[in-house]
Amino acid sequence: MEIKKFEMYRDGGTIELTTNKGIFCFDERIGSSANGRLYEGYPKRDNSNLIENSDDLEQELIDSLKSFKCDLYQSSIDYFINSKQK
Repeated sequence: MEIKKFEMYRDGGTIELTTNKGIFCFDERIGSSANGRLYEGYPKRDNSNLIENSDDLEQELIDSLKSFKCDLYQSSIDYFINSKQK
Protein backbone atom coordinates (compact mmCIF):
# COMPACT_ATOMS: atom_id res chain seq x y z
CA MET A 1 0.00 0.00 0.00
CA GLU A 2 1.24 3.49 -0.81
CA ILE A 3 0.49 6.51 1.36
CA LYS A 4 -0.33 9.52 -0.81
CA LYS A 5 -1.25 12.08 1.88
CA PHE A 6 -1.23 12.47 5.67
CA GLU A 7 -3.67 14.87 7.38
CA MET A 8 -4.57 15.67 10.97
CA TYR A 9 -7.93 17.15 11.91
CA ARG A 10 -8.42 19.71 14.67
CA ASP A 11 -11.08 17.57 16.35
CA GLY A 12 -8.62 16.19 18.85
CA GLY A 13 -6.32 14.48 16.41
CA THR A 14 -8.12 12.29 13.87
CA ILE A 15 -5.42 11.01 11.50
CA GLU A 16 -6.40 10.68 7.83
CA LEU A 17 -4.32 8.60 5.44
CA THR A 18 -5.03 8.85 1.73
CA THR A 19 -3.66 5.74 0.02
CA ASN A 20 -3.74 4.08 -3.36
CA LYS A 21 -6.43 1.79 -1.85
CA GLY A 22 -8.71 4.42 -0.33
CA ILE A 23 -8.96 6.89 2.54
CA PHE A 24 -8.64 5.64 6.11
CA CYS A 25 -8.90 7.48 9.42
CA PHE A 26 -7.63 6.60 12.86
CA ASP A 27 -10.08 8.02 15.38
CA GLU A 28 -8.25 10.13 17.93
CA ARG A 29 -11.16 12.51 18.63
CA ILE A 30 -11.48 13.90 22.11
CA GLY A 31 -14.18 12.00 23.99
CA SER A 32 -14.69 9.42 21.25
CA SER A 33 -16.06 6.03 22.25
CA ALA A 34 -13.99 4.43 19.48
CA ASN A 35 -10.67 6.10 20.23
CA GLY A 36 -7.81 4.58 18.24
CA ARG A 37 -10.08 2.57 15.93
CA LEU A 38 -9.83 2.56 12.14
CA TYR A 39 -12.51 3.93 9.81
CA GLU A 40 -13.03 3.97 6.07
CA GLY A 41 -13.08 7.72 5.54
CA TYR A 42 -13.76 10.26 8.29
CA PRO A 43 -15.62 8.72 11.28
CA LYS A 44 -19.40 9.04 10.90
CA ARG A 45 -21.58 9.94 13.89
CA ASP A 46 -23.19 6.49 13.86
CA ASN A 47 -19.83 4.68 13.41
CA SER A 48 -21.25 2.95 10.31
CA ASN A 49 -17.88 3.18 8.54
CA LEU A 50 -15.90 1.62 11.41
CA ILE A 51 -13.70 -1.19 10.10
CA GLU A 52 -14.07 -4.30 12.27
CA ASN A 53 -11.17 -6.74 12.69
CA SER A 54 -8.78 -4.17 11.26
CA ASP A 55 -5.52 -5.33 12.88
CA ASP A 56 -3.92 -6.49 9.61
CA LEU A 57 -5.00 -3.37 7.73
CA GLU A 58 -3.79 -1.12 10.56
CA GLN A 59 -0.40 -2.81 10.51
CA GLU A 60 -0.19 -2.44 6.72
CA LEU A 61 -0.99 1.28 7.03
CA ILE A 62 1.61 1.80 9.78
CA ASP A 63 4.25 -0.09 7.80
CA SER A 64 3.52 2.04 4.73
CA LEU A 65 3.56 5.21 6.80
CA LYS A 66 7.12 4.41 7.94
CA SER A 67 8.42 5.15 4.45
CA PHE A 68 6.20 8.22 3.90
CA LYS A 69 7.86 11.60 4.47
CA CYS A 70 6.18 14.98 4.93
CA ASP A 71 8.04 18.06 6.18
CA LEU A 72 4.93 19.64 7.67
CA TYR A 73 3.78 16.62 9.69
CA GLN A 74 6.92 14.51 10.12
CA SER A 75 7.16 14.85 13.91
CA SER A 76 3.45 13.95 14.22
CA ILE A 77 3.91 11.00 11.85
CA ASP A 78 6.85 9.71 13.89
CA TYR A 79 4.90 10.10 17.14
CA PHE A 80 1.87 8.34 15.67
CA ILE A 81 3.96 5.42 14.37
CA ASN A 82 5.61 5.00 17.76
CA SER A 83 2.24 5.10 19.54
CA LYS A 84 0.94 2.28 17.33
CA GLN A 85 3.91 -0.07 17.68
CA LYS A 86 2.85 -3.37 19.23
